[in-house]
Amino acid sequence: MTVPDGWTPVRKDFVDPAHTRCHARSPLGGRHHGFPEGHAYILRDAAGHEYPFGADCARAVLTEPSWLETVPDYTERDMPAASATAASLPDDSFEGTDGTGGTDVGLRPAARAPRAAGTGRGDRGSGQGGGGKGDAIDKEAARKLARRNAATRYVVLRMEKVAGVPRVQPTVRFPALDDIYRQIARGEPLSDAQVTRVLGIERSPSTPPRLKAENLLDVYTAHVKLERLIAESNSVENIRFLRGVHDWLARHLVLSSAQIAAAGIVMHPHAFRTGLAAERF
Repeated sequence: MTVPDGWTPVRKDFVDPAHTRCHARSPLGGRHHGFPEGHAYILRDAAGHEYPFGADCARAVLTEPSWLETVPDYTERDMPAASATAASLPDDSFEGTDGTGGTDVGLRPAARAPRAAGTGRGDRGSGQGGGGKGDAIDKEAARKLARRNAATRYVVLRMEKVAGVPRVQPTVRFPALDDIYRQIARGEPLSDAQVTRVLGIERSPSTPPRLKAENLLDVYTAHVKLERLIAESNSVENIRFLRGVHDWLARHLVLSSAQIAAAGIVMHPHAFRTGLAAERF
């Protein structure tokens, strides 16, 4: 989604809680607020520059506030309870490249495509008890949006977020996704065919479990948390230990529950389940 001469919502992502401030200033004046939880919405201006916003501040500058709910969420596995994942979705969540049913990764039930102006709940269906054609269109739009977000996030995780982790496995980057990644970086949405192609790659048996979307999201989340702890630590011994854990993460794309506990990071209860299922260490 691109908004000419305005703000375009791009993603929800991690930011440095110690130094990042909201780009918007409060209407009441004063300082720009921070992000103590370490999450922010990233918006792109007309010149292509990206800035962090709080949820309310972002909605205030968007032409349509509901657009904020349509962006990929890179902080999803940092939540106490994860949204729907590949393991919990029905097999007919999307049509794979072979025409059979598959399972999307990262589908958020709350994500809804914004309705056209002037179409509220009372405008849908026949007006007799709600539902009808309007509901079907709304659900299909939400399904397509969730698929596009899942595909976009997978490409960015493999080609940028996880690929950019120091000393990470070189196999994370996938040359076949280069063109699609550059398209995303330009702010151009993926076509339906590209979405199907990306999701087909993600769910392919030839894609190792540790390069699946859920595991890559866990790697990115752990990377962010470890980097924060390293930056905050004043103990040389502790920094050395945390860097050792971080190096293991980069080389193996997985952490055990013991490593997570020893490092003192809080992860999703099922973090790295996808990566650990195929190979124990």
